[in-house]
Amino acid sequence: MNWFTRKIGWTAVFLFTIIWLLSGTAVSAQSNYPTANDLYVNDYASVISSTDEAQIRDLLAEYEANNGVQMTVLTVRSISEYNTGDATIEQFATHLFNEWGIGQASRNDGVLFLVAVEDRELRIELGSAYGVEFNGRMQRIIDQIIIPYFRQENYSLGIHEGSRAIVADLRGEIYESLAETRGGTTASPVSPSATSSSETTSTAVRYPAIFYRLEEILIGLGVVGTPLGGLLFARYRRNRPRQCNNCQSMMTRLDERADDAYLDKGQITEENIGSVDYDVWVCGSCQNREVIPYKNWLRRYGRCNNCHYRTISNSSKVISSATYTSTGLRENRAYCNHCHHEEITQSVIPRKVRSTSSSSSGSRSSRSSSSFGGGRSSGGGASGKW
Repeated sequence: MNWFTRKIGWTAVFLFTIIWLLSGTAVSAQSNYPTANDLYVNDYASVISSTDEAQIRDLLAEYEANNGVQMTVLTVRSISEYNTGDATIEQFATHLFNEWGIGQASRNDGVLFLVAVEDRELRIELGSAYGVEFNGRMQRIIDQIIIPYFRQENYSLGIHEGSRAIVADLRGEIYESLAETRGGTTASPVSPSATSSSETTSTAVRYPAIFYRLEEILIGLGVVGTPLGGLLFARYRRNRPRQCNNCQSMMTRLDERADDAYLDKGQITEENIGSVDYDVWVCGSCQNREVIPYKNWLRRYGRCNNCHYRTISNSSKVISSATYTSTGLRENRAYCNHCHHEEITQSVIPRKVRSTSSSSSGSRSSRSSSSFGGGRSSGGGASGKW
């Protein structure tokens, strides 16, 4: 073998090695998705109660047994902790759907219900067999059923009711809330766009009859059902004149500085951090007063278990990162800005699993349970934020 032949040979080996390493890196970057340890429910954010989880699993198992459709629920803290390179929850959901192979390959009718709690985003990802009209149907379920629960931080019931609504819609059935199926009144929360307050007031507030009639007209025209209409309707209900429940005289709303005299220390803390805004209405005739709270849906504060004010701020840090051989550990801290109560808990970060596929086509990896049928998604579905 002469010098030229040897040089060409070593060059080819070098190039082949570089290509192999790059392809291995690309595959690894696509294989950091969480493991499907259960066919129906993988609650890695630990937000689903044991009762709801068992009932969701029964629902989805029965759905697959009777209709042949695989649906799975996944909750994560944040999609960013998996380092998949996905910039959006839509990309994450589509790639994970195909990585797991949800649904039967011959039908491509699987469903993924994904919730990223700390990102405050969710996604219903549909298999490629569903038509575009299903996107709108899933969007209505997100907006009308799931999001109102999530805005009340009731993730467990929101996921349970959402799962029931998805299954009912895909079966062509009428969705009934859990309360309706048990013979009670509906437990579905009212959307914040259709109510003036997120809390229960201590006493009733009367309004002149003309304003009740105006509300009936607006609701009848469907104005409240639109995003802009809902926002304007909520603003109208907050600012409309109020009549004293004691003497029927008209009440006056105090300004932000004057109303502090009627708030307790916890309520003032809520206003200072922006979690709740209070309106105080006072009757000039009998001095009766109404304190009405309005939750700020854009601020991420929870209710304190100790003092019961909406003054809890949450933070978390990774104690040990997940690897391909072991799970990681995350420390979660809940701190009350009013009573200074603190709760520290720990949660498990699912381990990473390497893909056995060397193809860039996104074929299923060894992590996918044998119960999944190799279904595919083309990115159809719907998303929501709260």
